[in-house]
Amino acid sequence: MDVGLRERDVAEHLAHLARSLEHRGEKLVVEPASCVACGFVFEDRSRLTRPGACPRCRSTRIDPPVFRIEGAGEDG
Repeated sequence: MDVGLRERDVAEHLAHLARSLEHRGEKLVVEPASCVACGFVFEDRSRLTRPGACPRCRSTRIDPPVFRIEGAGEDG
């Protein structure tokens, strides 16, 4: 589904969503971005946007982070 938002704008909305979910006992889980070329995983990245380049191999072929919402009683 296309929504017509820039990736940066989506990241801002996700940050707000993460704060809102805390009040409901839920959380936004982020599966980190990874480099397609060498497999480097951006585990310690706090920003929700896709990285520009891999620090290991400098490739710009980056799989974006994946987001999901987990409820208070779910194990993920």
